[in-house]
Amino acid sequence: MLRQIARPQQLQRCVLGSRLASTAASGEVAASGSAPPPSTPSSSKSSTGQWSRPLARGVNKAYDEALALIQKDSARKTEELQKRRKALREESEDVKLANAKKLEKLEIESQINVPEVHWNIKHGKADMSKPIYRHLLEKSWRKDGRLDLLMERVHQMYVLPDVLPAMHPTVDLHVIFDRKYWKNHLTGFVDVEPGVFMPPRMTIHAPRVQATVFHPEERLYTLLMVDPDVPDTDNKTFQTYVHLLKTNISLSASSSYLQDINVNGGLLPYEPPHPQKGTPYHRYVTLLLPQVERLNLSPADLPSGRAGFDVREFAAKHKLGYYVEGEGVSMEMVPETYKEKVGKGMGGGIHMWRAVWDEDVSRVYRDILKLPEPTYGFPPKPDRYGNLKIPKYI
Repeated sequence: MLRQIARPQQLQRCVLGSRLASTAASGEVAASGSAPPPSTPSSSKSSTGQWSRPLARGVNKAYDEALALIQKDSARKTEELQKRRKALREESEDVKLANAKKLEKLEIESQINVPEVHWNIKHGKADMSKPIYRHLLEKSWRKDGRLDLLMERVHQMYVLPDVLPAMHPTVDLHVIFDRKYWKNHLTGFVDVEPGVFMPPRMTIHAPRVQATVFHPEERLYTLLMVDPDVPDTDNKTFQTYVHLLKTNISLSASSSYLQDINVNGGLLPYEPPHPQKGTPYHRYVTLLLPQVERLNLSPADLPSGRAGFDVREFAAKHKLGYYVEGEGVSMEMVPETYKEKVGKGMGGGIHMWRAVWDEDVSRVYRDILKLPEPTYGFPPKPDRYGNLKIPKYI
């Protein structure tokens, strides 16, 4: 049995109406000398889109005292932060650099309990140029489940170590496709959950790739999208096919939370996934790997083209993700944030989804790739007695 659930606004109107009705019926009138009760805002979201107290002063003494304590603690630590910064003005750059982490930690501690900060994050108003927002959003990403789900999927489906030996993500990466290419005529966008199956018709057009980085300075990244499950008939194994390769993408934590990455152009432009007929499901892996330096590459630097692409070799050769076979990269070339990760795996972002062959793949081969569609699988067994069989019905 279905029942209609009243919205909070409706409930407030019902309660207010019943109170007024009962007051009018009983003839209760407030004494002219008594003070009216303090007003209580219905929400902490003001009309200007800024945080405001959810309770007016005097409504709840415990809340008033807690908020006063938070403000007092924030003011004390802010004053201490200003004193330390003033004391470091005359010091050398080495001393300033050595104390930068301590100052950032103190700045975070001075604002971490402020209600306005958490309200801004909840309502999408986080200013990523400020350390407190970078800290809280990274903490939420790492501890609230999204990163755990991602790493669970890439390990369960053997993306690691099939594509890379290890990965320690430092970027929150999202892959988003437009729903209008579905046959059910839906609109809007789909933020792809790691590991799900995507119909090939929905991935024909290039996705929106969005990233959240947590470093304030500009850094360069390389964007890769690969399929490690393409048959290699010559060697009777599988090979990696690269669907997208773009280098020298500049990213930093700015005033926006999710930053769009332009996937157009690049060294190898986007080519839609096309899982071959007769093969199991394919894993489509998107990687955003940090660069140590600017790369000047051309298609001539990829002798194998798209097929037979070796992600490990490419990452080691160009020092992507600060992972290099053997010696490792020079520590002077690695930002301080990632020094502890050298030798342990890749920094950057990772994402994956899956797809299987259907009739739309044939259209990709015919209309986009302009290639004959291959078919894999075991050849049909010959029926040696087929010509001797008598039809069952005449």
